[in-house]
Amino acid sequence: MDVVGDNSRTLGVRIRCIDLPVPDWGGHGEIWIGIQSGKDVVQRVKLPADSITFEAELRLGNEPGAAPPNFLGPFAQGTVQERFIYVCWGRPSFGGWSGFRRAKLPLTGISWEMVASGAVTGTFVCTDAKGGPTCATVKPDRLTWQ
Repeated sequence: MDVVGDNSRTLGVRIRCIDLPVPDWGGHGEIWIGIQSGKDVVQRVKLPADSITFEAELRLGNEPGAAPPNFLGPFAQGTVQERFIYVCWGRPSFGGWSGFRRAKLPLTGISWEMVASGAVTGTFVCTDAKGGPTCATVKPDRLTWQ
């Protein structure tokens, strides 16, 4: 069970997506990218693009000094120990979303010192070694928080 602290304590998160894949990779004639909020993919952008920045707000569910920070809210996915944000690949479909890949951006790289600043930016390298959209749990060499 999550321990919910002062709901007014929030952290602004920007996810800067760079090195985006081609818009027609792997037989997908039209690729879009979005960020998951709850079960919905929002802030959708159609490729091609040079870079894309998503914005999210996370609530803090524990006090500074607790390890690790417990991020809450519709953008926070996963367990308390392994929170992450999903970046999704797909396309709009009949008012919904037809996805074919997702990338888990671990929030474990965000320290209490970063939280104290009030805002953090994650830079996410979006093209994998095979030229496709990065998916699965994103490794530190493809995601940096500052």
